[in-house]
Amino acid sequence: MHRTFIRSTQNTHRTLSKVLIQQYQRNILASRYSSSTATRTSNNEATTTIQHTESINTLKKRTTAAFGNDPLQPSNIDQLIKEALQDKSKRNPALYNDLLAQYIRAGQPENAFNALVDVVNHGIQYTVGHYNHLLKILANSRNTSTLIKVVHFMEQQQVPLSVMAYQNIFRAISQQDDLDLMMEYLDKMKKQGLEPTLFCYSDIVSHCLRRNEPAIAFRMMKEAEAADLPLRRDPRLLMDVLRVSALNDQLEETRYSWNKAVNEFELRPDEGCCLHVLGVAARLGDSKLATHVIQQLSNSGYSYKEHYFVPLMEAFVVENDLKSAFDVLDIMRMSDVVPTVRSTISISDKLSSSIEAIDKAYYVLEDMKKDGKKVDVAAFNIVVSACGMARDIGRTVATFREASNLGVVPDIDTYNAVLDACIRTETTGMGQIVYDELKKANVAPNMDTFTKMIMLICKQSNYEDAFVYLEEMKHQGMTPPRYCYIVLATKLALEKDTRFHLALEEMETYGSRPSAHLKSLWK
Repeated sequence: MHRTFIRSTQNTHRTLSKVLIQQYQRNILASRYSSSTATRTSNNEATTTIQHTESINTLKKRTTAAFGNDPLQPSNIDQLIKEALQDKSKRNPALYNDLLAQYIRAGQPENAFNALVDVVNHGIQYTVGHYNHLLKILANSRNTSTLIKVVHFMEQQQVPLSVMAYQNIFRAISQQDDLDLMMEYLDKMKKQGLEPTLFCYSDIVSHCLRRNEPAIAFRMMKEAEAADLPLRRDPRLLMDVLRVSALNDQLEETRYSWNKAVNEFELRPDEGCCLHVLGVAARLGDSKLATHVIQQLSNSGYSYKEHYFVPLMEAFVVENDLKSAFDVLDIMRMSDVVPTVRSTISISDKLSSSIEAIDKAYYVLEDMKKDGKKVDVAAFNIVVSACGMARDIGRTVATFREASNLGVVPDIDTYNAVLDACIRTETTGMGQIVYDELKKANVAPNMDTFTKMIMLICKQSNYEDAFVYLEEMKHQGMTPPRYCYIVLATKLALEKDTRFHLALEEMETYGSRPSAHLKSLWK
């Protein structure tokens, strides 16, 4: 039974070879018979494409009938090429291209290249169109190294590279990490007198995004624009330039790309891209650009979020326009977005670098009060936090005491900001005073408050109250954070307090495994 199957398969293969070659012979004869003029124009790429379509369809039908939908095995393709080369009257480049494509489909691109060299050495006249089709197949299958070999072979054969060939080259190289090679072929293309297409520029820019090369990406976009290429037809190019410019803090390039993509061509960047642009606007101080991005997010159907507005505030701070920065807080509240200290901490950080900037921010709050405008507690907390970050406990407490004069009712974030300042300056007594005032004001402490109190108490010799705050936290249904136990255990180890081991056990009970370093503190 097994031998019968083998003989049947061999017979089928021989029949397939004959049928394929006969079919190609009929195609060639029919083409010659139609007119001598058509034969003389067979080198034209359009004619080659028609012949290729006929041949590949024929090949698909015959190979499917004999072998099913699976790719031909390399040995099958070897035999088909060998039989075709033996008869000079049956040499059609389209046939060989189809067979080379079968090599590539079977995962044998090197065999395809070797067969190409063998076919050409046998005198088969490969046209630009035939080469282009082979390059396209290689680009689609991501066989970049083999594609480059074919390109070098074309140069050896003095076959000129067409625009279509370059498109396939750029598409293939963009799939690997070799921007220098892409730029080398772009230079060759220009020296050859060929104009790069929009697809060429798009592939280069896409690679620039992956390689983090904003300058080259922007230059490619400008070249495409200068060549009057329809940039609107390839949104990917514009979006890639916008992203790579924003990611690398290229403000002018980001502005230009945003205006081109969004304002001129009315493209809609996704949320991630918008956040990148907001980032560069915040860092380099362009409130106008940040405002446009927030408007675009709204126009695209995104609900307002806190992290949309914070970059706008940061941009105003960089522009030294603190009043406008604080006004953003009102806009946020009107948009049903509640500002939190976790978001505005970046504003405090910027102000903390200069006492002059902190004082200026406070005077802005005073001016707002004088003008009859309500001072937002979040704006007040920003200034208090900045004082603490500057390690100026005197300024922190003095600002905190001015809350009532500014018409501000301190919230839990206000008290936590003062506690932060106490921790940074190790002012334990003031920390206890602030906590007592918090309780008198009927402001409920949160997990951050308890954690800060434990941190503060662990900085003094008498640390028994740290356990009181830990128990109070648990009593209120809060799970003590990992950092709480790290601070407490470190203090216990330093004091040789045997409760160190109980702290580690409880830490693990709440789902946090003590690190090897923490365990090693007990010696």
